[in-house]
Amino acid sequence: MLLIKAQQIQDILKKRKKILSSVEKTAARIISDVEKNGDKAIIRWTKKLDRIRIDEIQVSNDEIHSAARKISSQDKRVIRKAIERITRYHRKQRIPVFTINENGMRIKFRTKPVEKVGLYIPGGSAPLVSTTIMTAIPAKVAKVKEITACSPPTYKGTIHPYIVGCLSMLGVKRIFKIGGSQAIAAMAYGTESVPKVDIIVGPGNVYVNAAKRLVAGTVGIDLFAGPSELAVLADSTANVEFVSADLNAQAEHRYSCVFFLCTDSKIGKEVSKKVKEGYWIKISSIDEGVEIINRIAPEHLQVICKDAGNIAEKLIAGAIFIGNYTPCALGDYIAGPSHTLPTGGTASFDSGLNVFDFLRTFAIIEASSDFFKKNGIISERLAEIENLLKHRNSIQIREKEH
Repeated sequence: MLLIKAQQIQDILKKRKKILSSVEKTAARIISDVEKNGDKAIIRWTKKLDRIRIDEIQVSNDEIHSAARKISSQDKRVIRKAIERITRYHRKQRIPVFTINENGMRIKFRTKPVEKVGLYIPGGSAPLVSTTIMTAIPAKVAKVKEITACSPPTYKGTIHPYIVGCLSMLGVKRIFKIGGSQAIAAMAYGTESVPKVDIIVGPGNVYVNAAKRLVAGTVGIDLFAGPSELAVLADSTANVEFVSADLNAQAEHRYSCVFFLCTDSKIGKEVSKKVKEGYWIKISSIDEGVEIINRIAPEHLQVICKDAGNIAEKLIAGAIFIGNYTPCALGDYIAGPSHTLPTGGTASFDSGLNVFDFLRTFAIIEASSDFFKKNGIISERLAEIENLLKHRNSIQIREKEH
């Protein structure tokens, strides 16, 4: 790891953000083409960018059944256990609904799931079964009716059977062999084969995130979950072997960025020798570390120091892991919360994927004539202040009935 000073962090973060902006032009071209030319554009861009020719965009039922058979019985048990744990956590997420009755007015606050959701599952070289589970379960718990999934055909010209099989186990049967910006465009605008969705969720590379930025507003998007990040805030209580393993694990992701902030110079030097990539900073105190971490607002944060629980309450991150025995990798697989988390500093204002992302909240309002007797004058005067006299009339006309 490279020893840096705190003031160098901002330059590192700026460089990471520039990568995203530099690919937006390409993403915009792909989106425009897919919007105009549908499936033909998808096939063309998949051949050009992935060097893969696909004749059928949608995964057939036969392919789904074949993929399910390729998952061993033992692995199916493992996947089901993970599904059970993550589902149990997400079922605890509820937005309270309530009704207010007072002074002649009744207000109901209610929720409904969005109708159609598109999942983006990165492909790359590894079958990201965990991401499949972490994106689908919050949507299912929210009771979304139609779930579509896209994943790049980077496994022998198709989607890895473990991803397809896992989607099938989760009840998702509408699956498409599309990756990158073209997948986001297809779900945002719809094509001959791919249905238009209401919201797109799931992590991806810089092209996926650039595309999500460009289609935001046409469809809802969850968050910008780009290249992975991990920061570790530690003191002399940190286990060198554990921390090194955790930093190396996160550095395993392509384009990832890892930071190690430590009050103990000896531990910092030992860890830096064991971790080839990333940056470490010698901090004078945990308080200084808190200030630096909150500037980074990392996707994942491990806090390994005295009084870690209380210190965690002061910190900003997508997910926070406390102590020597809570590695970030635990959150990647079975801890419970979705590992689709905000990156690139967006944790300062955004949250990880959850059930609430798939719910719309709305109010049902009903007033009686008695309400206007007691409260009509309030709205009337507010309309006058804003010089919206027809608004005032809309209130007054009901008051005059009495």
